[in-house]
Amino acid sequence: MHRRLTVAVVVFLAGILADAASTYVAVSSGRFVEGSPVGRYFVRRYGLVAGMVATKLVGMVVIAIPVAVARRDRLTVLVVMLGGVGLLSFGAALRNVLLFAGVIG
Repeated sequence: MHRRLTVAVVVFLAGILADAASTYVAVSSGRFVEGSPVGRYFVRRYGLVAGMVATKLVGMVVIAIPVAVARRDRLTVLVVMLGGVGLLSFGAALRNVLLFAGVIG
């Protein structure tokens, strides 16, 4: 596997795990509110876990399409897509931690 792809997969998996764990903590505290309108729709329609998965899939498509349209190779599309969703997931996890800590409301 290419080094860039390996790093992107690690960032993706770590971001997803951080987001899922922090969402669980935020939900259990009663302070969780889905920040994204797309995520809010999917969570309301399919439930928490399936809604989170659907939101991640939409994010992957939204990130991958412009890279693919720019005629980049498949490896670049995968790296940008996985790395981008991983970084966005870390951002969501940070938001959940700040909600739980009472820093934001």
